[in-house]
Amino acid sequence: MDINQLKAFEHVVRLGSFSKAARYLDLSQPTISMRIQGLEKEVGGGLFYRAGKRIELTEAGKAFLPYARQAIEIVTKGIERAQLMQEGKAGHVAIGTLPSYTSGMFSSVIADLNIKYPEIKVEIHTGHNQQIIEMLYDGFIKMGFMTKPYFNTDIKSILTFKEPLVLVAHPSHPIVSSSVKDLSCAEIIKESKPYIIVDWSEESKHYQKSMISPRVDYLELPPATALDFVLAYNGITLLTEPMVSDLLEEKKLVQLQPADLPALYREIALVSLETEQSLSPAARTFVHAFRERL
Repeated sequence: MDINQLKAFEHVVRLGSFSKAARYLDLSQPTISMRIQGLEKEVGGGLFYRAGKRIELTEAGKAFLPYARQAIEIVTKGIERAQLMQEGKAGHVAIGTLPSYTSGMFSSVIADLNIKYPEIKVEIHTGHNQQIIEMLYDGFIKMGFMTKPYFNTDIKSILTFKEPLVLVAHPSHPIVSSSVKDLSCAEIIKESKPYIIVDWSEESKHYQKSMISPRVDYLELPPATALDFVLAYNGITLLTEPMVSDLLEEKKLVQLQPADLPALYREIALVSLETEQSLSPAARTFVHAFRERL
């Protein structure tokens, strides 16, 4: 029994004749007859009988019809699903990302992907670099967003991009009323009360540490905690531009731009243990969606 036999049977029932089913399926009438005969042989009895010029279903045919239609529907959906999988329009993608990289462009790409390819199911796990590396080795995820540098030679970089770091404070912070451009970074950090160091990269951490003098009040906090701290009227910190862009636009934070502030970045890589070409079609669609936004 195959799908072509079932389709021939269903079309004969629906159109009421072998000749009409043959024309609809662009087949010869003998081919339709052979397919029905093959099906009847497997079922173990006749499926049709003639009532004058009409053909009618036998009791066995009536019993078999709903199952035949269900089988056609299931096989058709299975074929469509397999084709979508091969085309990268359906599938499952398990990725890891940093707790501080779950908003901005990341969430925007995920939302767009869900609208364009609703059959691609993205499973997201968060963790820091070492946790993402462990999830990759355990097979828990296929790709992960990590900060550079990393030193595992078998991890392959698929995409890399930079996020600018910006110095921010709450609008009510005393430093905001000052002429910030006339102040040096060291002077701003001294008046932060406290200055909050966030470890975005070796370069940015080294720079922030170099600005800390013995009299400076400072804390070292993770990104989300640092943001909450500043939003609660406490201190000044360096955060990624995507992390604070909406808050700056809403005037819930103020960007400080001293003239001697160097250009600082967090560099992120999308990594995998596989090459991009070896990833599943759905995973490659995910990569393409991010690449388009860079």
